[in-house]
Amino acid sequence: MRIAFFFLPLFALAGCATVSMVPTETTVESALSQEQTDLRAASDAFCDQVETAGWAPNETGFANLAAILMNGQSASDTGGAYLDGFEDTLRPDSDHLAGLVQDVLTAREGLGSVMQEVRQILSNETLETGRGDVTSFERALVKAQRASRTFLQARDTVAERAADTARVDEALAAFETDIDAARRLADALAARYAGLADLSA
Repeated sequence: MRIAFFFLPLFALAGCATVSMVPTETTVESALSQEQTDLRAASDAFCDQVETAGWAPNETGFANLAAILMNGQSASDTGGAYLDGFEDTLRPDSDHLAGLVQDVLTAREGLGSVMQEVRQILSNETLETGRGDVTSFERALVKAQRASRTFLQARDTVAERAADTARVDEALAAFETDIDAARRLADALAARYAGLADLSA
């Protein structure tokens, strides 16, 4: 995937040695637009939502982000505590499935809000795109991918006991479609930033 290869040299040049996958900005981007501010706020809100709900763990480094962007998976993609709840056979399976559908819909809504902010930026040809815009959206994309894998594992756990998972399957398929669209937006945002960087070089 182009986007992961695009950012590996950027982070290498930044000399990031922290455990955070998003490097500290070493320069202040001038004239920060409202669209950029809204994108970063929406991305942060979505990531916080995913982590708080237990759909995905905290990141452990940029190498993990790159692996997920290139391969779509990593060894620690999912949230264990969230999945443990689906092992509870005292709750009706219908409750598990209904809760899972609602969680997927909530995740879709959150990711959709972030994607809308990206579309606002891309629709403005005169708007400069900063590195922070791209990295914040990539982080949200990784969170969505991990949440999707968590939901899928939860679905498989309940499916061993429940006969009808059609509603969950439909919700998960729609979420995967959103994630694919988010990947394309991430590529477009990265290309916008790369083009502006070339012009200013």
